[in-house]
Amino acid sequence: MKITKLDFRYYSRKHEVPITNGKYKYLSNDMVLCQAFTDEGISGFGWVTGNEMAFAAGKRIESYVLGEDPLNTERIWEKLYLPKVFGRKGPAIKAISAVDIALWDLKGKLLGVPLYKLLGGYRDRVPVYVAGGYYETGKSNTKLREEMEANIEKGVKVVKMKIGAIPIREDLKRIEEVKKVLGDKAELMVDANNAYSRIDALKMGYELDKIGGIYWFEEPVSCDDLEGTAILVDKIRTPIAIGENEYTSFGFRSIIESKAASVLNADAQVLGGITEWKKVANTAAAFNLQIAPHGSQEIHVHLVASVSNGLIVEYYDSNTNALRDRMFKNKLTLNADGTVSPYESPGLGIELDLEGIDEFRVL
Repeated sequence: MKITKLDFRYYSRKHEVPITNGKYKYLSNDMVLCQAFTDEGISGFGWVTGNEMAFAAGKRIESYVLGEDPLNTERIWEKLYLPKVFGRKGPAIKAISAVDIALWDLKGKLLGVPLYKLLGGYRDRVPVYVAGGYYETGKSNTKLREEMEANIEKGVKVVKMKIGAIPIREDLKRIEEVKKVLGDKAELMVDANNAYSRIDALKMGYELDKIGGIYWFEEPVSCDDLEGTAILVDKIRTPIAIGENEYTSFGFRSIIESKAASVLNADAQVLGGITEWKKVANTAAAFNLQIAPHGSQEIHVHLVASVSNGLIVEYYDSNTNALRDRMFKNKLTLNADGTVSPYESPGLGIELDLEGIDEFRVL
């Protein structure tokens, strides 16, 4: 079997109301999709959050993959990881991620097994947290409470909210409101998206310790400031989670060596695909660290279910992913106990609705 074509597509759909976290404002959801074709008629899909730069990188790397056996994912990854040609981080690595995910989907289809079993098959359901709590124009604390109430009605045991875009004292009021709603029904994560200086991160960290029971404090400082994050790990009790902006297993080695995280948010759609994600997960396990990936639940449910140190899966709804409600024919839904189960169909088990998202295609 040989790879005959990589078909890259770039989609973008605007949010009805832009959403903002501690540092970034999102006007739309942008996605680059890769479909890998073979000479035996089997194809696989992979997708990443990205724009026209990741799309262009994907088109550039196609020639390196044509003619390869799609089962040789390690060989193909090494052919594509060319730091001097494509760089060590950024859009090119996202494009590699899309290709690698597509090849693992294809591999599962060829072998007739779901991806989570192909990768290890540790369990068939995993806990989730609902990602939300964004800042929006005109969004009051009352609206935030209502959002969180709706989330826990779905049965989930953990929810996440954004912090860092406003003064600490105001965010503490928001946290207090949400904690009242959650009570003992669900736990709360807070995510600063790299918004704080070291000083403000420590201030907020000490406040979170006082509140108690915070599941984790995510991305408190710059993703390049591992020393600053390590200081927080040492100084506060609330667990620190980082990694959604890190690339390759080499980047995660630096996080682990720096003792800069309690939990790793390794995202296969960013760091280099499933091939690299497995290396990160295995390295983390050797250091007794758990892994809780950022990114698409349709992909990461398989990965977390495949390893013994998988902690929890991030879950997005159409409020935070404007493409999701049109992208899939078979939608991944929550179990009654607030967990999700990977599809049992071969590969990712996803049926993409390309016609449903065609109106949002840019390239």
